[in-house]
Amino acid sequence: MTSPAAVARLVPVIAHAVAVFGDEQKATHWLSTPLPLLDNRAPAELLVTDDGIELVERTLTRIEHNIPS
Repeated sequence: MTSPAAVARLVPVIAHAVAVFGDEQKATHWLSTPLPLLDNRAPAELLVTDDGIELVERTLTRIEHNIPS
């Protein structure tokens, strides 16, 4: 079972993805798709650690601001 604290840490990341991609379906697709930039891991796989959350947030910010990886 996921703790309330863990959920509270994930909600802003998911909201950021929705804001970047414009809707929940596109955000969910991005979060579940393995990416070469992330060593062929899906962003959602990284959301289990603080470092992973930070990496996903940085990646979303780069996409949001059109900064090449």
